Amino acid sequence: MSLLRKRPTQAVAAILFLSLFLGACGFTPLYATRGQNEGVVASLAAISVQAPGDRVNRALRVALEDKLRANSVTPQYRVLLESSLSEANVAVQQDTEVTRKNLMLRTQFFLRDIETDEVIYAAKSNGIVAFNRVASEFANIIAERDAEERVANQVAEDIHSKLAIYFERQNVSPDAR
Repeated sequence: MSLLRKRPTQAVAAILFLSLFLGACGFTPLYATRGQNEGVVASLAAISVQAPGDRVNRALRVALEDKLRANSVTPQYRVLLESSLSEANVAVQQDTEVTRKNLMLRTQFFLRDIETDEVIYAAKSNGIVAFNRVASEFANIIAERDAEERVANQVAEDIHSKLAIYFERQNVSPDAR
């Protein structure tokens, strides 16, 4: 039997006791909108995104802008995206027909301060998704475009997390500059 069934009051007391240590360790949610993390949210909203104009980079730019919640605030940072998309056959039948492919999106990004045009942070982000190939060419085109959207969202989420961690560690607020 579990501790919760045997001694429910002791289990609740233990949970409450352990939760006291969570606040003492300095834990704060990364995306909190109150308190000290307002600077992270404001800094992320003050980023403009630049990417080449092909379909995948456009999807990556739009997904990243959505995640950053870039608004009408005058941008103080610029993220430059450099991406390459590749594909690999995963499942090949004996008659050499490909039934499954992987799409890999490798993106290097640079965060620049608009005022000084200095690169203040650079990192890489990779994403990989798979899609099935079938006899219908139209279905294959749709599946590949869907996979491109999914990999762009995956990479945008990773870039967003890395930028949020950067701003959290820097304690940077666009108003404090």
